[in-house]
Amino acid sequence: MYGREKAWGEPDWRRRIGYAVLGELHIPGRLRIWHVIRELRRLGAWGPAPRAMLDAGGGKGAFAYYVARRFPSWRVVVADNETEALERGERIRAGLGLRNLELRETDLREPGEEGAYDVAICSDVLEHIEEDDRVVENLARALKPNGVLVVTTPSVPQPRHLGLVASRERRIGFSPCEYGHVRQGYSDRMLRRLLENAGLEVDRIRFTFGRPGTLMFDLFFVTGDSQPIPLVYAALFPLYIGLAALDLAFPARHGAAILGVGRKP
Repeated sequence: MYGREKAWGEPDWRRRIGYAVLGELHIPGRLRIWHVIRELRRLGAWGPAPRAMLDAGGGKGAFAYYVARRFPSWRVVVADNETEALERGERIRAGLGLRNLELRETDLREPGEEGAYDVAICSDVLEHIEEDDRVVENLARALKPNGVLVVTTPSVPQPRHLGLVASRERRIGFSPCEYGHVRQGYSDRMLRRLLENAGLEVDRIRFTFGRPGTLMFDLFFVTGDSQPIPLVYAALFPLYIGLAALDLAFPARHGAAILGVGRKP
């Protein structure tokens, strides 16, 4: 089950049980990666054949740990600059005995390896970094020839959200800037230009989090987001998963997020 690996790094016993039983508890994050996996399947880059994968800025997520556990033949590297996330990742690595997983404290704005990876993932990271062009150039440089970079990010303009979202933001004094975003997101044209300027061939750009996914995201936020009431979360979990499955099943003409795939010539 996707995200179950995070139980090994979680200090809170209640969340640890939640991860062990349900997998990834942050359903928007789960849906985001479902879309990434679907693209990797389409590209023929998902399976037990040996590969090298870089998860850029993925220390808090579950993807790298899931991949390393599912495909022991893969070499998986997590590059992040958050010490706490990396420490949690090390507990997961040690707990599961993931010898094919490496965690590195890395500034993505600085050049790293060249020609080392078949796949690079940058999931909801670029909107947090001013020098996004430099990051994508470094990730492109890290790919082997014919390697692929998969990017996810919020889209602009954002679709209409439930009024309850703004109501809860006012009630708890929350501002979207607290997510640490330096930009709201990317349009199709912005993301395409970012990939092309890094020397990548654009394989595909599509929207995710269409109506079902956006509704799921809004409901998840207004019912507590990352700090939900356990009984409410348990009651709504089937609805969250059902809406996420619908989002995956039906292509979106526009959505709250966008996904881009670039291939290195």
